Amino acid sequence: MEKQAYQEQTARLRYVLPSILMLTLFAIGVFAGNVVSTQVVSSAESESTDTNQPGGAAIVEPPYAVQDFTLTDQRGEALSLSDLRGRAVLMFFGYINCPDVCPTTLADYTLVKEALGRDADDVAFVFISVDGKRDTPELMGNFLSYFDSSFIGLTGEEHTLRQLGKEYGLMFEQDRNAEDTEYFVQHTSPSFLIDPDGYLRMVFFYGSDPEAIVDGIREIVGS
Repeated sequence: MEKQAYQEQTARLRYVLPSILMLTLFAIGVFAGNVVSTQVVSSAESESTDTNQPGGAAIVEPPYAVQDFTLTDQRGEALSLSDLRGRAVLMFFGYINCPDVCPTTLADYTLVKEALGRDADDVAFVFISVDGKRDTPELMGNFLSYFDSSFIGLTGEEHTLRQLGKEYGLMFEQDRNAEDTEYFVQHTSPSFLIDPDGYLRMVFFYGSDPEAIVDGIREIVGS
């Protein structure tokens, strides 16, 4: 039942029209009590017209400065989003024991980095865990080493993740009883592209072609 619920949640994210989903992302607690006037433009060039295909991208128009946050990296040290200023940041939320979405996304990130060549030095690839109880910094480091040791893994307390996640429409829920140690975590799966000045510029939905992500990164870093 857990796997079925997880797959159903992922399917909803993959197949809904990007423009509708993007509005949802920013409607969930982004600016509590404030009026949000963010227009989202779907990128027809980066998604298939076949609605049965996953992926797609949305441009955040106008871009806006995201709030800073501080979590713990795989070395056990505090790292803030602002510490990455000067580089583009490509990040997503997931967890180590994720059976498909997270390892697939990280594998895509390795392809993106390879395609960028020297431009990859101007990009920080960030994986933020929504399962801090299991995903210790040490385990995060070991996990990321299977993909690319330069990728940044971040963990934190659940209340911290829920607070910072409001800005990204993050939703996650553990499918477990209190005594369970083996469980799935349902979670939203887009990747967020933040420019070197700290402005959210694009959202790539799960299944996006790595080349489309490369094009988006190159556009904002001016390469």
